[in-house]
Amino acid sequence: MTARLARFVTLHPVREENHAALGNLRFAVVLALAPGGIVLVFNRYRKVWELPGGLVDPGDTPRTCAMRELREEAGCEGGAMTWLGVVEVHDGESHLGAVYSCHLDADPGEFASDETTGVFLWTPLGSPKPLGESDAALLSRFGTRLAESRP
Repeated sequence: MTARLARFVTLHPVREENHAALGNLRFAVVLALAPGGIVLVFNRYRKVWELPGGLVDPGDTPRTCAMRELREEAGCEGGAMTWLGVVEVHDGESHLGAVYSCHLDADPGEFASDETTGVFLWTPLGSPKPLGESDAALLSRFGTRLAESRP
């Protein structure tokens, strides 16, 4: 059974301290920039390449959720998280999620977890298929700029 994919609606470019005015953030995703590209993971349930991310647990913040999901889904630790905005998606109802970026000192190695079966490094010149719609929209918006900002 393939899990339902959310459709990208929009990106709200609000400041992190102002996100509550939009509503509750239910999930967080991270564009983690490694030397070889931005980390994507293959979701074994949705059968799609996507940015590491997941649901915000009770008592968690979106920021700690993004860090945890990067570790759980790609097996790596990111540096300082930078706020990028709020993504709105729709899967029968609307959901809001935090979007962060971070830098990695090294490319992640092969990794698999309960949710993921592989890692891919996205660059502006190469994207795996199938790629989640919301993930593609976020890579289109931020990917090239992040890749060019690599220290």
